[in-house]
Amino acid sequence: MNIASLMNPPRKNAQDKSTHLTTLVRVQATVLAQGALSVAKDQVKSFRHMLDVLTGTYAQARP
Repeated sequence: MNIASLMNPPRKNAQDKSTHLTTLVRVQATVLAQGALSVAKDQVKSFRHMLDVLTGTYAQARP
């Protein structure tokens, strides 16, 4: 322990820690959801492309 820590003891706020943890979890969940949505969109695009290649049609001709 140093002198500065004796003069200014660390603050213990449970609320600040819990709100920080909640924010961190929320950000992580958002990033994971965005990643999953991006992967799903890419899979749909690749499926449509392969369907067009196999059937000889074009995606621009779809209604």
